[in-house]
Amino acid sequence: MSFLNLPVEVLLNILRSLELADLRNVMLSCRALRDIVLSNNSIWRTVCQNRLIVHNSTGNSNTSTLSCYKQCRISNNWSSGIYNSKVVIHHHTNYIPWLNFYNSQMLMLTVGSELRCYPIDRKGIPLCKNAIWKFEVPKVKRNDVRTNDISRFIMSGNLIVCGNRDGSTSVFEVSEEMKQKPRLIYYIEDCHENGELEVSAVELITDSEKSCAITGSSYHSSLLFWHFNTKGADTKAERDPSEFYVKEMKFSNDVGIRCLSLHQDNNKVAVGLSGSNMPLLVDINSIQLLMTAGLTGNRRLLTRDIKWHDPNTIITVTHSGLLQLTDIRTHQVVFDMMDPFQSSLYCVKSDGDRAIVAGTSEYSRCVLFDTRYHACHVQMYFTQRKSSPVYSLDFDSTKLIAAADRSVAVLDFNINSYGKKRRDYSEKFEFVNR
Repeated sequence: MSFLNLPVEVLLNILRSLELADLRNVMLSCRALRDIVLSNNSIWRTVCQNRLIVHNSTGNSNTSTLSCYKQCRISNNWSSGIYNSKVVIHHHTNYIPWLNFYNSQMLMLTVGSELRCYPIDRKGIPLCKNAIWKFEVPKVKRNDVRTNDISRFIMSGNLIVCGNRDGSTSVFEVSEEMKQKPRLIYYIEDCHENGELEVSAVELITDSEKSCAITGSSYHSSLLFWHFNTKGADTKAERDPSEFYVKEMKFSNDVGIRCLSLHQDNNKVAVGLSGSNMPLLVDINSIQLLMTAGLTGNRRLLTRDIKWHDPNTIITVTHSGLLQLTDIRTHQVVFDMMDPFQSSLYCVKSDGDRAIVAGTSEYSRCVLFDTRYHACHVQMYFTQRKSSPVYSLDFDSTKLIAAADRSVAVLDFNINSYGKKRRDYSEKFEFVNR
């Protein structure tokens, strides 16, 4: 009796019990078995149970159409350091860029005081020769050395809010298909201390009629909530203070606000501070603290970036190179890791499941972590041949995009690993004091 003549249920039960190396050998034995193994998702779900499967980053609503086999193959490339890299943008001036790989459909990137939107090709790689649109935010000339660059931006619904280093904030309305240049609808010229301080952190709560922009500065201890009407907004009223209803939340300690992250339910915001590696949690409706942070005078503990990993867990990365997950229900740290080289961590993104990618302060390096694995990192990626930090990053299940001071690189993991050189930096490093 031929092995292929067995009932399908029996055959699948046998295949599900095999290790990955044995499945590879089965696939090489004949075309019929190869087709059975590749087409049956239940086999690969069993294989993937104890492996790190990288999904789209949180906030990316693009639905993946990859089979379980392809997800397993691509995620193995993530863990093994098998990828193609390409620099898609190069500048001749140093910037501190911020990017968003919007739903894996277009790349939004700040270049100084400009926000640009680039299309993608059929393989999902950004095409950065010609932008779909770009605009420059309004500028304010201050009597100091600050630039007019965009520090951070957030897109939510059909609105974009940009926080500027010159102390102003701009709100733009985007067309439904994202094909037309966004329209400026509100402009807040002086945010913190009459515009004397840069806007370092922004968030945006959108609604059909009313919205709220949240701003913070790394040099000020106040969080400002700018409520405005979304319906019927017009640039003619962009400078009219009466268009905004402002609420202020001032923290007791004189501490700056480095970064913000809004909960998916739009009812609370996580706050990253200077002088603390623990996040604050603020209830937006009552403007009250739900979780406090122990403040220190140690500048290395300042939080550089903050994100929601899932509805109950907050990720923070710090200047000291520490990555932490904090559970808002118990106020306890449930996962913590140091950068393999103990360098500062500048930015972080999560897929909401097990994968976390952080950008570091040196050699354009990104680090992949698995929240189930506390011993060390999974893999490192030297995205470009530069000594620059990775100021911003984003990823989906097949690609990692990292922005350095003069360039943006794309790492594509959806490739055939046969014959490809492994760039494996998964070893655990030990520091020895001499």
